[in-house]
Amino acid sequence: MGRNEDKLQNENVFSKMDSSLSQYLFENRENRVVHPSLNEEMGDFIPVRDGDIKTVKKNLIKHRSRVFPKLSESPVLQRKYLFVSSITSCCRFCIEAGMPADESYGLSDLYILKMDKCQTVDEVTEVYEEMMLDYTRRMHALKAKSVQLSPKVIACMNYIDNHLHDRITVQDLADEVEMNASWLSTVFKREVGVSVSEYIRSRKLNAAKHLLTFNEYSCTDIAEYLGFANESHFSTLFTKEEGMSPKEYRREHFQKHFSKLR
Repeated sequence: MGRNEDKLQNENVFSKMDSSLSQYLFENRENRVVHPSLNEEMGDFIPVRDGDIKTVKKNLIKHRSRVFPKLSESPVLQRKYLFVSSITSCCRFCIEAGMPADESYGLSDLYILKMDKCQTVDEVTEVYEEMMLDYTRRMHALKAKSVQLSPKVIACMNYIDNHLHDRITVQDLADEVEMNASWLSTVFKREVGVSVSEYIRSRKLNAAKHLLTFNEYSCTDIAEYLGFANESHFSTLFTKEEGMSPKEYRREHFQKHFSKLR
C-alpha cells in the first residue's frame, strides 16, 4: 500500500509539472520569448575560451539588449540566476582549455560572492562584464605563453591542482597517468618549461598567495595545509619567490583586495 501511494504521489508531481511546462511554453510562444539554441548559448563562451578580447567586448554590448526567459519575479534575482548559469559554463570552458582548475573555480567563487552583494540590475551587469573580460584576458595570456601540452601532462597539472594540500611526488603523478617516472619528468620539463617539483612548488605558493590575500589563516596553518615541511621552509621559499615574507605579503595585499569584495 505504501509503495502504491508513493507511486501515485510521484505521478501527481510529474503531472503537475507537465501542466506547468505546457503553460510556460505557451506563454513563451505568445510573448515571442525564445531560448537560444545550445550552439548559440555555448557560443558566448568560445571567444572567452579562445582569449578573443575583441569579440567578447562586442558580445557584451549585444548581451545588454538580449531578452531572456523569465526566471524570477524580481529583475535583480533574474540577473543573478543568469549570472550563476553563465559563470558555471565559463569556468568549465576555461578549465577544458588549459586554465588551472583551482584558479578557474576560485575566480568563479569570488565573482559569485561579489555578484551576491549587488543591489541593482546594473550592478549585476557590471560584475558580469567584468567577469567575462577577466576570464578572457587570463585565457589570452595563457595562450600567448603556453605550448601545446599533451593530455598526460595536462592530467598531471590537474592532479597537482586538485592535491595541493598533499605532498606530491613525481611517482604519484607517474602512477596517476601510468607513465615511467623518469620519462614523465623529461616530458613535463620539455613541455612546461620547468621541472615537476618546480611546478608543484609554484602552484603551492600561488595557492598560499590566495590564502594570504583572502583568508585569515596563520602562516603556520598555511604551511601545514599546503604540505610544506614547516613554517620556516614555507617562509623561505615564499620570500625567495616573491621578494617579501608571507606576513609582509599579507599586510600589503589583504585589506586592499578584501575590500573590493564588499
